[in-house]
Amino acid sequence: MTRFPLLLSAALLAAGAQAAGDKLKLGAFGPGKASGPLLSRAELRDCLERMDRVRAGNDKLARERERIERDKADLLRQDEELKAQLATIDRTSEEAVTAFNNRVLERDKARGEFLQRTDAFNTEVGALEGERRQFAQRCENRRFDQDDETSLRAEMKRGS
Repeated sequence: MTRFPLLLSAALLAAGAQAAGDKLKLGAFGPGKASGPLLSRAELRDCLERMDRVRAGNDKLARERERIERDKADLLRQDEELKAQLATIDRTSEEAVTAFNNRVLERDKARGEFLQRTDAFNTEVGALEGERRQFAQRCENRRFDQDDETSLRAEMKRGS
C-alpha cells in the first residue's frame, strides 16, 4: 500500500518535469547545432562576460588599427618629404644641415613610438584571440536557458 503513493509521487514528478521542459526556452551560442548539457548559470555568466569582453576588444582594436594606419601613412609621407629635402639641401650651410638632421631625429622618434604602439597592439590582438578561443571552446554551440540569459544580463547591467 505504501507503494502506491510512491508511484504516484514519481508519476507527478515526471509530469511536472515534462511540463517544466515544455516551458524551457533554449538558446545557443554560435552558428552550429547546439549539443551537450545546458550551461549552468555560472557557466552562462562566464560566457556572457567573455562575449562582452570579445566585442569590446574588437571595437577597441578596430579603432586602434585605424589610428595605426593613419600614423603609418603619416610616417611614409614624412619619409618621402625627407628624401625630397635631402636632394635639395644646401650641404654647405651648417644651419640647413642641422635643421634637416633635427627633422630626421623627430621622424625617428615618431617611428620608435609607432613601433611601440604596434607591438602593444599586436600583444592585445593575441590576448583577444586567446579570449575568442576560450569562448569557442567553452561556449560555442552550447545550449542555455534563455530566461537565465535574460536575468543574468539584467544583473550584469545593474552591476555596471
